Amino acid sequence: MGQLLPITPPAGVVANGTEYSTKGRWVDSDLVRFQEGHLEPIGGWQLLSGTALTGGAVRQMFAYRDNDFNPILAVATDDKIHTLYLSNFNEVTPTGFVGASGSGNLAYGFGAGPYGEESFGDARTVSGLKKKAINITFDSFGEDLLFCSSGDGKIYRWQPNSGSTPDAAGAVLTNAPLANTAVAVTNERHVLALGAGGDPRKVQFSDQEAPTTWTPSATNLAGSIILQTQGSLMAGVRYKTDMLLFTDEDVHRMYYVGAPLAYGVQKVGSACGPLSPRCIVPTGNFIAWLSENGPVVYDGFVRPLPCEVHDFIYDNLNDDAHELVCGGSNSVNSEIWWFFPTTEDDQNSKYVIYNYQEKVWSVGELERGAWIDRGAFDVPLAGDKDGFLYEHERGTLSASSGVGTRKPFCKTGPIEVGNGDRVAYVNRIIPDEESNSVGCVSFAFKGRQTPLGTEYDLGTFNIDADGYTDCRFSARQVQMTVEGVTDRSWKLGQVRLEGALRGRR
Repeated sequence: MGQLLPITPPAGVVANGTEYSTKGRWVDSDLVRFQEGHLEPIGGWQLLSGTALTGGAVRQMFAYRDNDFNPILAVATDDKIHTLYLSNFNEVTPTGFVGASGSGNLAYGFGAGPYGEESFGDARTVSGLKKKAINITFDSFGEDLLFCSSGDGKIYRWQPNSGSTPDAAGAVLTNAPLANTAVAVTNERHVLALGAGGDPRKVQFSDQEAPTTWTPSATNLAGSIILQTQGSLMAGVRYKTDMLLFTDEDVHRMYYVGAPLAYGVQKVGSACGPLSPRCIVPTGNFIAWLSENGPVVYDGFVRPLPCEVHDFIYDNLNDDAHELVCGGSNSVNSEIWWFFPTTEDDQNSKYVIYNYQEKVWSVGELERGAWIDRGAFDVPLAGDKDGFLYEHERGTLSASSGVGTRKPFCKTGPIEVGNGDRVAYVNRIIPDEESNSVGCVSFAFKGRQTPLGTEYDLGTFNIDADGYTDCRFSARQVQMTVEGVTDRSWKLGQVRLEGALRGRR
C-alpha cells in the first residue's frame, strides 16, 4: 500500500486573487453548498403555480399571516401587485399604481445619447442616461398589507378581511404623506413614510396604532425626523427593538423614546449604503447587505463581512443594473443568498451563498428576482424574470426547472505535495465513506508540472462499489473537479489519493 495523501480543501469557495494564490482551496462551484464541512448539492425547487403572474418579472415578495393565522403572500412584478390568500392568487394593483418596470434600464429618446451621436432631431437609440430605479416595499400593519412604489410615491393598503372578503385592489392609505420612496412599520406599530413628501432625508411616522393619523398634536405621537445625511432613504428594516434606516450612503438606527418625541435617530454607519433595498437580508441575530465596496453586517455595530468571493461578485456585477440585486435568508441551512446581474445580463443570473454558522461561501448560476425565507410558508419562495414563483428546498435537482444537463460541481485550485517540489505518482482514489454510493460522485483531475506550465488532462474517475478507484497519473500539482448527480442526495467529506512521492525530477 502506498502513502495516503489527503487532498480535500477546507470548506468554502475562495474566488479572490490569482489562481496560484488559491492553491489548496475550492475556487469555483455551481448548485452546491457546504454543511458541517461537507460538500453537498443544494435542494431542488418546484413551481408554486403552473401559471406565471402578470406584469413582468418578479421584483419583490413579502409573506405574513392574517389574524386567523392564514398565510398571505404579496408579490410585486414589474407593473402589478398580486396576493396569494386562502389558496387563491389575485391581482390587487391599485388604480394609478406605477410599478418597477424602470429598474435596470437606460433612458432613451431625445437628449439621451452623447453629443453628435445619431441624426439631429431623432430620438436616440443609444443612451448614456440611467433611469432612476423604481423600488417597491412591503410591510404589514396587523393583518393589513401596506406597500409603496417609489414610482408614484403613495402608500397603499390592502385588507384581507375588509368586511367579509378581501379587498379587490389596494387603496391609498388615508391621510398618509405623498411622494414617498418606501414604507415600513415599527415594533411600536407606527407606520413610517420614508422620503416623505419628496424629501429624501425625511422620515414621517403616524400616530401609534393609528395608520391614518399623521398630523402631530399634543395628544398623539405622530411626527417626523430629518436625517443628517447626504444620502436618499431606501428602506427600513426592524432589528430587535429598533428600526434600521438605510440610505444609499449610510445607515441610521431609529429607536423609541416615548412621548413627546416618540423616536430618536443615531447614525451607525457611513459609506456603506446597500446596492438596492432588496439586498438587505435580516436574520435572527444580524442584518446583512451588499454595499458598493463589499458585504456588510449590522449586529449592533456596522462592520465589513469578510468575503472570500468578493471578486466573483464585484468583477462580474453589472453596475448599470445594481438595483436588481436581491437577497434572502435560508434559515434552515443557516444561509444568506444573494442574486445579481452580470455585465452580460440585464437580469439577475448569478448567486453567492454565505453560510453564517460556518462562515463559508459558495457560488453558482441561477436566475431569481426575489427571495423570501420560510415562515408563513413551509419553505423559501423565490420568483424569476418570467413571473413564475418557486418553492425551494423541495426534492432533488433533477426535477427542477432550468437545470437541464447541468450538474452540481466544485473545482479546486492547484493542489501540491509539500512545497510543490515533489512529483506524486497516484494509483488509487479513496473518498470519504459518506460519498461512496455507487455512481453519485465522479472526480476529474488535471495536472501541471509548474504553475504556468501546460495543463493536461489526467482523466475522470467514478467511484467503484468497494469505495476504491484505481487510476494512474503523476504531476507536481493537480486540480480536482468533483461532479455529482442531480437525482440523489450525496455528501463528500475527505478525499485521499494513494500513491508515492518521488524526487524533484
